[in-house]
Amino acid sequence: MKQSEIEAKLTKPDRQIAAIQKLVATARRIAGRNDRQIARNSEQIAQLTKNVKRFVRTLERGQNGGRNSGSPKVY
Repeated sequence: MKQSEIEAKLTKPDRQIAAIQKLVATARRIAGRNDRQIARNSEQIAQLTKNVKRFVRTLERGQNGGRNSGSPKVY
């Protein structure tokens, strides 16, 4: 075998290792973005739940604020 053939065979695994390292780094970056997005979505869901509960409480209280919240509803 020639020297250049031996060097070519030796550099192939190095290139493969470098490519695998790039893939792993990219996967870590994507996973980090996903974690941040999940955290943002969780915060938005919590806020939405809070708003819906507040809305339901206002519907349960009565109409137009003309009556006390404890008085019976008259139709």
